[in-house]
Amino acid sequence: MAMLAQRQAFSGVRVAPKAPMVAARISRSTVKTQALFGFGAKPAASGGAAAPAPMICIDCGYIYDGSAEFKSLPGSYKCPVCSSPKNRFKAYKGTDVKGKPNNSPATMKKRKEAKQW
Repeated sequence: MAMLAQRQAFSGVRVAPKAPMVAARISRSTVKTQALFGFGAKPAASGGAAAPAPMICIDCGYIYDGSAEFKSLPGSYKCPVCSSPKNRFKAYKGTDVKGKPNNSPATMKKRKEAKQW
């Protein structure tokens, strides 16, 4: 309280005391982050989960064929063929991939030249 009296004497303006922290905690607990642009909201449930699009390395034509979803891979993931970083992979728009992709050198070269990403 002494500090408040000093501030009032120095500036000549009355300063209101701070509100108790209890009231601030109560008001903050009622705020939901889901209401702000949908952050934290659960994704809408769909009837069947669509298969993720195959990802192709645009430098060599390699198609990622791992069991984990490509987005869940760490940022340090590199193409096993040409060592390109993860950001060099794009969604593959070709229709020749069903099941496990053919990553033979000749097929990869054709895919790279077709540029279907």
